[in-house]
Amino acid sequence: MLVILLNCVTLGMYQPCEDVDCSSDRCRILQAFDDFIFIFFAMEMVVKMVALGIIGKKCYLGDTWNRLDFFIVMSGIVEYSLDLQNVSLSAIRTVRVLRPLKAINRVPSMRILVNLLLDTLPMLGNVLLLCFFVFFIFGIIGVQLWAGLLRNRCFLEENLTFVERERIQQDPSIAAHLPGSEIPAADTESDGI
Repeated sequence: MLVILLNCVTLGMYQPCEDVDCSSDRCRILQAFDDFIFIFFAMEMVVKMVALGIIGKKCYLGDTWNRLDFFIVMSGIVEYSLDLQNVSLSAIRTVRVLRPLKAINRVPSMRILVNLLLDTLPMLGNVLLLCFFVFFIFGIIGVQLWAGLLRNRCFLEENLTFVERERIQQDPSIAAHLPGSEIPAADTESDGI
């Protein structure tokens, strides 16, 4: 359970856009933790497979949650094998987000609760269909009643950028095309005649 919590922390600290080539110390430390977590989960899977067997009714792959663990570890193996060949598939890295779901397998009451929620999803289909029709009907009514009347009506002067203000001050005719309040143009008269 502690490794799952450590995984959640490292997933939260991971910033893929800041350090693409993983050259900073922070990225290397997070990568080391991720490697440790992957090895731990892989060893756990191997030990369970040896203890329970692989295929069968009471074996490792006979349980749905163990199949999820198997999928997570196998996606990690694919990620590491493609990483060695310098192939960048960032979509496989998103499977890391599923790692905290391993906690469901550890807490029996949470497992029961998640199973109940998954069992009720088919019954929620009718409710979602009804909500879709209600939103669709009110959307049609809104389009028919207001048909573009509110387009570009919400306009605040402070939302203009500095560049737009400069353009309006240089050419006041631009302000006539903008909805809402006009920005006062700069004084063009010289010496205040």
